[in-house]
Amino acid sequence: MKSNRIWIIAGFLYFLILLGIMLLADMGKLVNFPLAHPPYDKLGHFILYGIASFLCHRAINRRMMAIFNYPIPLGPFIFTIFTAAEEILQGILPNRSASIEDFIASFSGIVVFYGIGEVWDKKKADK
Repeated sequence: MKSNRIWIIAGFLYFLILLGIMLLADMGKLVNFPLAHPPYDKLGHFILYGIASFLCHRAINRRMMAIFNYPIPLGPFIFTIFTAAEEILQGILPNRSASIEDFIASFSGIVVFYGIGEVWDKKKADK
């Protein structure tokens, strides 16, 4: 099995950045940041969570799990749960608002970036 140390480091650093962005938003520090407001926030959710699941999937060696005998990629699954928890948290915090549209944008990014990663891995394997 090939070493995935670079993916682990990249995933960890990116996760810290993502947590930093979330903390700033939760404290209301991104009020004047134009990309933190609709409709641009949807693009941010799509890209931020897509990259996070892409990196996580590689950091854990593209592990899969089975739900009702259906294979599910573990990294994207983790970030789907994470984004759901974050949206629930946003509904509780005074400076944030929960949104099904944000969750859908995040989930779409997770799915699309997973697909991009799978195509990328297939092309690398074919070389």
